[in-house]
Amino acid sequence: MKEYDVVMLHPPSIAYFRKKPFLPGPIHRTVPIYTPLFIMFPIGMISIASFLDERGIDVKVINLAEKMLADQFFDLESYLKSIKSKIYGIGLHWVVHTHGAIEVAKICKSLHPESVIVLGGLTASCFADEIVEKFSFVDCVIRGEAEYPFYELVTNLKKYEKTKALYNTPNLTFKAPDGRIVSTTSCNIADNIDEFNFTNLELVEPCMRTIISPLTGKKLWNLPFYRGCKLNCATCGGSRYAYSSLMNRRGIARRSPEKLLEDFMILDEKGINSIFLFQDPRYCGKNYVERFLKIFKGVRWSNIENVGIELFAPASKSYLEELKACRIADNLGLSISPESASDIVRYLHGRKYTTDELLRTVYNSRELGLPIGVFFMLTLGFEDKYSLKNMALLMKKLLSINKEGSENLGKVSTEFGPMILLDPGSLAFRNPEKYGYKLILKNITDYYHAMSLPHWSLWISYETKNFNRLELASIILDFWEIIINIKKYLGLISRERSDLEKLIVDFERAALQDIASTPSKSPADLEKLVMEISEIAKDETLYRSYILTHNLGYENRVIDLGQLDDFY
Repeated sequence: MKEYDVVMLHPPSIAYFRKKPFLPGPIHRTVPIYTPLFIMFPIGMISIASFLDERGIDVKVINLAEKMLADQFFDLESYLKSIKSKIYGIGLHWVVHTHGAIEVAKICKSLHPESVIVLGGLTASCFADEIVEKFSFVDCVIRGEAEYPFYELVTNLKKYEKTKALYNTPNLTFKAPDGRIVSTTSCNIADNIDEFNFTNLELVEPCMRTIISPLTGKKLWNLPFYRGCKLNCATCGGSRYAYSSLMNRRGIARRSPEKLLEDFMILDEKGINSIFLFQDPRYCGKNYVERFLKIFKGVRWSNIENVGIELFAPASKSYLEELKACRIADNLGLSISPESASDIVRYLHGRKYTTDELLRTVYNSRELGLPIGVFFMLTLGFEDKYSLKNMALLMKKLLSINKEGSENLGKVSTEFGPMILLDPGSLAFRNPEKYGYKLILKNITDYYHAMSLPHWSLWISYETKNFNRLELASIILDFWEIIINIKKYLGLISRERSDLEKLIVDFERAALQDIASTPSKSPADLEKLVMEISEIAKDETLYRSYILTHNLGYENRVIDLGQLDDFY
């Protein structure tokens, strides 16, 4: 049986979702195509694996989340037993993977006790000391950007015994034989990211479900303009503050337009149809944008049809005109995330622009025939009932723009995502009171135990200045229903689809009521209740009857939908 030098594992959000009852609710609305298991792996896994592969290291990236989703009979323990490696690198980048990452690490160490178990990513970096202190099956955490340190770790483990290898590797946190927590010195970080490879999909097994949209059947992939950030959005675990404190990065590391063109050419040959360029190129400077537009102007592709570009702030009409004129692909789409409809709340969050500026960008995009998606986050620290009602009104206004003028103009879409888990390492996590939060989950152990519970409302990691945890869960369901009603009113979805989606929301409301009213909050009682609810969900008659046994009237909702009827 083949033994790798390194196997990198992308875990599911919840390790035992097939063995235990599990009601994830709307947690994945932010990225619905990647499912409640969050099967998309951080792109850093590709760059680390490629960095090792190019230096002769036998490495494989295994997307456990995708494997478990695709095969209902998949046996996690048996599969991990069959994979032999000297090092198992487990991704804990996004906090939603806490339970999955810890459980996978535990299984790997029990099956392969002589191998080195490594965790890495933003969340792992944030909680590095606690991870190696509380979870003895984790040999070390790689803090920060991991390409260089991971290579050093592999090299040192070939030269030295384990403890000496760990001491001689930068960016590591581990528990020494005498019980002390040791953190080695951080190495220098890359000034640019041109040397890294983000397109070597052949190293990943499997990746077809991850790169194929279930909505369109098209192949899609992501590429970065840069690493790091210049902004300090309060709840972002990838903000300037987070990168500085967790990654030792003080500025952004750009990927040159020339290298991005090379990436596009490689992905086009691989049959990729859509590319999302994340981050806003304007933060690389005017010269960078000019070079990017010049290099891509007039390029044509065999397979690439769609390209998405982010706006971290409103854009001038001239910038939008330049993007359109470049014609990087047949279809260019834009996205912007104001997060809140309130100028005050948005400013406190770190997005320092007005709703008027947002709308001007939306209208300009539409006029130029550029589709634009506007994304809101529920719910930020200083939101109140008034600002949330204004969010509903603004979402309706944005979607109503599609009714104005010719159908050939750029389409405007809007969605919301529930911020169920506050990013560790963010400004709001470090100083919650200042940003309107009260933490419920304060450390990695809290996240791990909370996400072993079977209902999504019990994973909400915070309360805000104006809402408790149960109210936050209710607000998420309120907005789910609001967006359905708006789309139905505007003729953007059919009555049949609207009725079906509202039925799902009502079922979630009924389940939330039962979870909230469970006298004992013991995990065993909760699992029993969720198991019963899950069984009810399998039968349409029981499903509808279950909803009818609950009082789901407006008086039980945080956002009074009755008062919003006049704008549907």
